[in-house]
Amino acid sequence: MLGDEDIGSTKHRPSAWTNVTTNDFLVEHLLALYFCWEYPTFASFSKEHFLLDYNSGTGRFCSSLLVNAILAIGARLSDLVEARMDPDDRYSAGDQFFHEAQRLLSHEVTPTVITIQALNLMSLRQASSGNDGSGWHYARYAMRIALDLDLPDDDLNQEPPNPTGFSRAECQVRVATFWGCFALEHAWALLIGRVPQIKLKDIKVHKPIIVDEIEHEKWTAYTDEGCQSTESSLQEANLRLVFMAFSDLSELVHQSVMLLYSNELPLTSHEILVIYTKYLQWYANLPDQLRLGNNSTPVVLFVHSISPRFICTEASKNILALVQAYKSLYGLRRVPVFTPYLILNAELGVLVENAWWGVETEADTHTTDNFGYLGELSWACPFAQRAITIRNFFQDRWNGNVHRSDRATMDEEADIDGKERLQMAWDRRGTFFQPNGDLEPHHTRKPDPNLEQILSPTGLGFCLFSQQADPLKKILHKCTHDQYEQDSIEGMQEKLEAHGLEQLQS
Repeated sequence: MLGDEDIGSTKHRPSAWTNVTTNDFLVEHLLALYFCWEYPTFASFSKEHFLLDYNSGTGRFCSSLLVNAILAIGARLSDLVEARMDPDDRYSAGDQFFHEAQRLLSHEVTPTVITIQALNLMSLRQASSGNDGSGWHYARYAMRIALDLDLPDDDLNQEPPNPTGFSRAECQVRVATFWGCFALEHAWALLIGRVPQIKLKDIKVHKPIIVDEIEHEKWTAYTDEGCQSTESSLQEANLRLVFMAFSDLSELVHQSVMLLYSNELPLTSHEILVIYTKYLQWYANLPDQLRLGNNSTPVVLFVHSISPRFICTEASKNILALVQAYKSLYGLRRVPVFTPYLILNAELGVLVENAWWGVETEADTHTTDNFGYLGELSWACPFAQRAITIRNFFQDRWNGNVHRSDRATMDEEADIDGKERLQMAWDRRGTFFQPNGDLEPHHTRKPDPNLEQILSPTGLGFCLFSQQADPLKKILHKCTHDQYEQDSIEGMQEKLEAHGLEQLQS
């Protein structure tokens, strides 16, 4: 998992990278968990270069700040009490490493590429803890430093010596750092409705190259019980292919958020069709190695769970189906950081569709019956606990049926009643996910004329969370409900066929 070297053969003690513990096995174990379940999703560093310096003790591509940031994420994937700051509090797993990373960050005088890498990991750590406000700011800070260090301007396409003066290894690390940083900031931008700090036209650096040796590296599930390795369970990791696909997808996300939240382009059905077509083309061009059925590693499943918002209902159901596939393979104890955010939005997408049209098909009933995923995730993921309260809040207001096992899991383990659950949903501390108090009048199409933010009596422009941007406000005053129906999936199907595409792909 960490290379061919074991603890006894390394020149540098693993625990020497942190002041939190002297337990070499714990450090190696948490690193292995991170590389198994989280890497390379949003990875802003090169695993190969990191491990070389980690094992040798040199500080070119490894630092105590970076190691502690990785351990803070790895700890949330472990049930060992040694991984917790408070042995009796499972939600404290990794807090001690995160606090150490914060301390080390405060002593950084001159930001470096490693600083960017650590900030991205700290952003992911905060996302998993439900502190999405802080997570967003860490990601923004990382991109700001990347811009200051000219990472997107690097002309690294030439063989060394190149105009930048960096070695081959430094060039590879800078490339990985920038694209990981780019992907993470755009995930946040899409999630909370913000405009990124960089434009595609300003990016000159190429994407990471494919290395066959890295692609053929074997992956198998690793837990607190060790490797679950059998000959049938071994798969090729395809790390660089996943990273490349994710980088390409992030470029499409950039175009989407600029269309939705900036004033550079009008938000018209034509522009929506153009970007939607690009998503379909991205999916159609995925390498065979990343097709479901050929590869089912966690990161490949995560790549497939990003779907265009313009087919929200089908995308929501597909995301939940992928979560079920993930669960059947690996369980839900160890998932990529943003999985609870995806599940929340997918479940809300299904609920909005059902509540909006007042119809619930047999398939929809089956989907809402499977709303227990967040309950399973909430055992070790604080944001999943918040997500349940938010989802239940909207279900209660829309007279939906809350999945009993999900609500029971939440109530019994957190020991909270309905009033406290409502307070959790409305908690503003450190989060963008605070329900919009004006959602009900929007949804019922009976808006209060005294509310300035409501631009149209159609009620189509409600935003689930008040601190998120509402892209539909750009065009609400131009459309009617009939026009909205004409731009439904059926209408888009006709337009796509006119553009030479046969069918929508879910």
